[in-house]
Amino acid sequence: MEKESEKEKIHDQEPEKEIGAFDGYVRIFQYGSSKEYTMQAIATACALGSGVGMALVNLVFGQFITLTTDYSLGNTVPSKFRSEAGRLSLYFFVIGLCRFFLTYGYSTLYTFAAYRIIRNIRRQYLKAGLSQEIAFFDGGTSGSIAMQATSNGRLIQGGISEKLGLVVQGLSTLISAFVLAFVTQWKLTLICCCIAPAMLLAGGISATIEASIETKVLKVQAQAGAFAESIFSSSRTVQAFGLREHLLRDFDKFLQTSRKLGNKKSPLFGFLFATEYTIIFAGFGLCFWQGIRMISTGEVEEAGDVFIVLMSVVVAATSMTTIMPYLIDFVRAASAASELFRLIDRESRIDPFNECGEKPTNLTGYLDFSNVSFAYPTRPDVNVLDDFSLHIPAGKTTALVGASGSGKSTIVGMVERWYDPLSGTIKLDGQPVEQFNLKWLRQQVRLVQQEPVLFAGSVAENIANGLVGTPWESEPPTEKLARIQEAAKVAFAHDFITELPNGYDTVIGERGGLLSGGQKQRVAIARSIVSQPRILLLDEATSALDPHAEELVQRALNNVSKGRTTITIAHKLATIRDADNIVVMRNGRILEQGTHKALLQLNGAYARLVRAQDLSVVTQHPEDVSTSPDETDKEDHVALTSELTRYSTITRSALEKQLSRDDFDNWERLGLLHTVWRLIKSTPELNGTFTVLILVCFAGAASFPGQAILMSKFINVFQFTGSAMRTKGNFFALMFLVLGLGSFVVYFVMGWTSNIVAQTINHKYRKQIVNDTMKQDLQFFDRTENTTGALTSRADSYPQAVFELMGFNIALILVATTGVLSCSILSIVYAWKLGLVIVLAGLPPMLLSGYARIRMEAAMDHKISKLFSQSASIASEAVNAIRTVSSLAIETSVLERYTQELDRAIATSTKPVLFIMLPFAFTQTVEYSFLALGFWYGCRLVSFGDLSEVNFYISFLSVFFSGQQASILFGFSSSMTKATHAANYIFWLEELQPTIRDTEENRDIGPGDFGSLHMESLQFSYPMRPHARVLRGIDLQIKKGQFVAFVGASGCGKSTMISMLERFYDPVAGHIKVDALTLDQMNPWLYRGQVALVQQEPTLYPGTIRENVSMGTPTDCASMVPDSEIEAACRAANVWEFISSLPAGLMTLCGTNGTQLSGGQRQRIAIARALLRNPNLLLLDEATSALDTQSERIVQDALNEAASQGDRITIAVAHRLSTIRHADVICVFDGGKIAESGTHEELLGKGRLYPKMCEAQNLDT
Repeated sequence: MEKESEKEKIHDQEPEKEIGAFDGYVRIFQYGSSKEYTMQAIATACALGSGVGMALVNLVFGQFITLTTDYSLGNTVPSKFRSEAGRLSLYFFVIGLCRFFLTYGYSTLYTFAAYRIIRNIRRQYLKAGLSQEIAFFDGGTSGSIAMQATSNGRLIQGGISEKLGLVVQGLSTLISAFVLAFVTQWKLTLICCCIAPAMLLAGGISATIEASIETKVLKVQAQAGAFAESIFSSSRTVQAFGLREHLLRDFDKFLQTSRKLGNKKSPLFGFLFATEYTIIFAGFGLCFWQGIRMISTGEVEEAGDVFIVLMSVVVAATSMTTIMPYLIDFVRAASAASELFRLIDRESRIDPFNECGEKPTNLTGYLDFSNVSFAYPTRPDVNVLDDFSLHIPAGKTTALVGASGSGKSTIVGMVERWYDPLSGTIKLDGQPVEQFNLKWLRQQVRLVQQEPVLFAGSVAENIANGLVGTPWESEPPTEKLARIQEAAKVAFAHDFITELPNGYDTVIGERGGLLSGGQKQRVAIARSIVSQPRILLLDEATSALDPHAEELVQRALNNVSKGRTTITIAHKLATIRDADNIVVMRNGRILEQGTHKALLQLNGAYARLVRAQDLSVVTQHPEDVSTSPDETDKEDHVALTSELTRYSTITRSALEKQLSRDDFDNWERLGLLHTVWRLIKSTPELNGTFTVLILVCFAGAASFPGQAILMSKFINVFQFTGSAMRTKGNFFALMFLVLGLGSFVVYFVMGWTSNIVAQTINHKYRKQIVNDTMKQDLQFFDRTENTTGALTSRADSYPQAVFELMGFNIALILVATTGVLSCSILSIVYAWKLGLVIVLAGLPPMLLSGYARIRMEAAMDHKISKLFSQSASIASEAVNAIRTVSSLAIETSVLERYTQELDRAIATSTKPVLFIMLPFAFTQTVEYSFLALGFWYGCRLVSFGDLSEVNFYISFLSVFFSGQQASILFGFSSSMTKATHAANYIFWLEELQPTIRDTEENRDIGPGDFGSLHMESLQFSYPMRPHARVLRGIDLQIKKGQFVAFVGASGCGKSTMISMLERFYDPVAGHIKVDALTLDQMNPWLYRGQVALVQQEPTLYPGTIRENVSMGTPTDCASMVPDSEIEAACRAANVWEFISSLPAGLMTLCGTNGTQLSGGQRQRIAIARALLRNPNLLLLDEATSALDTQSERIVQDALNEAASQGDRITIAVAHRLSTIRHADVICVFDGGKIAESGTHEELLGKGRLYPKMCEAQNLDT
């Protein structure tokens, strides 16, 4: 009862604390320092000043109306009229010049401050992620952490950079305009200002509802991002099983949910923008009606005062229309920030950044497990350890053996303090492990895992990760390198490292993907022993090594284990025969323990395991054993030199051409208009919606010339008196009300349809970018810029950029563009002399400046996106390898690397931002220059009788509204730039056809009956390493129904052969034939449909066990596979008993990357998936390496039986030679060639490489 309550206490999830949108937005600014606050304070002052400048224009306008009215009434002579007009024009110019510098100041400083604040938030978010206990990641949240750090950060930046300055400027204009109006005529202003609270109320309600919906959308998109990350990280499995369509359907379920939520915003946006413009135009009508009434009654003496109030209301209302679209960006920023703050606020139960706890200077290293019980949080009803007690003496080697899932790896996790026991205690040197400082504890312990994880970077950097936190971390580079090399020599990795292109400085790719499994394992071992740890944990440390390397490394591990507390988990019992104590486990309990000899004498479970692995080997004489691989290579070198030269010449240009084709930088980009047109054409289902949207945009743009005409007519009313003034004034006030009602319909439809367009395009391109990425060749994923983190980041941020442009932004851009053109035309029509001068003097510089900004921002965005992709890769790599990161205690180191990449991106952007904001400031303020010109020149034309006053007003106000719309238009330049770059990448990826694909020629050509396999003169180099030859002329014939094994040292080409047989790559010379057809003559999907692959590191996807196993069938049948067939496959893979023991059975969730299962359990499910396929060609790449002896024997029997059924060809890569001793042909690979081949007995008789491998694995029973 006590244990049960403790279990509930540990596993109960803390309720998530909801963070309001406003609170989330305000909290963003808490992540600035005094430097950012200073920049923001200066920027705010500049924005406020710029806003005041916009309001002061109304004062000049009022004086202008008074001047023109007096002139029309004959109260001013022409010369004085022209003189006063020149003076007022100068005021326009001065206000514009001041606003230019103020706008440049706030836009630049807000952008710089935003970069730094987002950097701090991203850093804190990743730190919070790395600080969480491992149980947190078991829920499958690792992918969403990496993705949200980038995508949510970008959304936050969109809400606190120059757009924040525009809003502050708008609010300043709003307030100062009303202050000016109140000072001029308080009573009229009091009546007119009712539009402000009405707009704020409508905006506040809409923003609140939108924030609630957006938060839900972001959660779903985070789940979609995590799923996409699991897809991109398993490209081999996707292609091998043809899972693209299946996984895309699962991915689309997230997108459909997101789209449904997003579509709920359609009426919301319609209401928001419809009420905004309706209130503005109705307010104009109210102001005009009341102003005319007050003039006629004598409450207001001068028409200029009325116009100051009216223009102040106009400017205030215009500033509010400018603010409203940016509210959407603020809501998104607030929702995105709230999502990040949820994790930042989550208190970790086991926090590696917590500095509390003891750090003893001396550590003996003995461990005691006392009555420990434990169940994983995701399966609280299944006890993994059950009242477990074990003493592990210091300086001794304790080996743990037993079936998969018996609790062996869990013990390692408990020592690492990845988890705390539900009951019982774990003590180190007599003290509970909870009392020690967590980072210190993990630095005393070093772990080599069953599936080693290396990080992107050089070999030396990976090994040096083992020195983090030790006194040797800050050694001089020369001494540190010597220490690294010494560890590599001990791990027998030094020789192959020195043969790499750049030795220890060779970059090994994401997760060490450019190394073979055995090479990765040896680097991981070197990393673990380089710090000379007190406690060494070896979880299947030599499982990926070939027999020769295993023997050498095991000898090395035995050597470094002396004097250290060593816990080793092994399925290869030869590796633990010399352990001081061997503990046999079953179901979380100890079955028996003792030395190798004692347990053999006991003749129990251990003895049965030993007998199952014994290999027969004849005694060899030293002189009969072949030379070492190195010696063989030396002998072959001279003969191969000329061949290699010819080979390099033939393949280099082809490989370079392939690499160039896969490089986005080499693609000719489309411009903005071409991009938008292609986006529209790509969604024919939206043709009707686009038509409606374009029509309402034209109708909305018509309101601006309409305003110019109505306001000009209204100004002319002041020349009348009495009832004539009131009659005409009331009519034009009513016209504004009519314009407001028409705008309600227009903008409601515009808001609704633009959101439908945005959501449809967002859904389409989120799905398309994942689909087009999945269809690419393996060489695409091998490129350094295409890491899992970078691809996941693009899959989220690029469709989001297109979504932001093609939503209400594109509608406003179209309205603004049409408004600029229509107002310019109207100006020229009513006063061609004035109109031409203003339009030609003002619009070209503004358009050129805006274009220059877009071009400069596009160049910067392309460069910055690359740098942010690199930071995203670091975050993705770290959280997906959280166990490795935590075991090495390198959280701080990872955080520093991540921060350095962010800082590099910020530093790179500094200079471009300084230049980019110049045209931005120019486009925002240049209108005042041509207003000054228009005012001065127009007054001259009026004074000389060349232009009527009404036409002057129409022309002048048309240009005024044209300038406003132009500045609004280029306010979206950042959105245009990001969307153009993103869309170009999407278009490039769509057009990028994989080299290995189905074509018109091969569409219906498959392998037929799948007879013999024939490899002729096969040569291969990986595209990213064209000068490193992996296969050097393979000739091999495999007959129907044969079981063929590939063995040999790590890195000799065995797994590459599996890749060639799966047609992940095509050979650069030679070919592979199935019967008379070469692989490149067949449809790759028809071919792969008859092939099944089990990899050394199995991949499972988020979902149930049933879903993962059923992926072995053709895509369109996966959901219809009968349970009986799945059960049969699971029984054959010896995993059915385990599945049946789970409360949810086949419906048990596997977690991200199968984290809810042990390595052996994952492997057996992967084998079941392959057997369910019933393939003609079964490829086993170390298929049983993760299995315990008993499971291995049962599964191997099943695989042998599967291999012997019918005419199936089975090809197995194996280091554990007991699994392939019954193969029809065993091929021994050496240096990219087949050195010898034959049956087990034949090869033993030859006395060359193979017998030595067998001898290394023989067990004395």
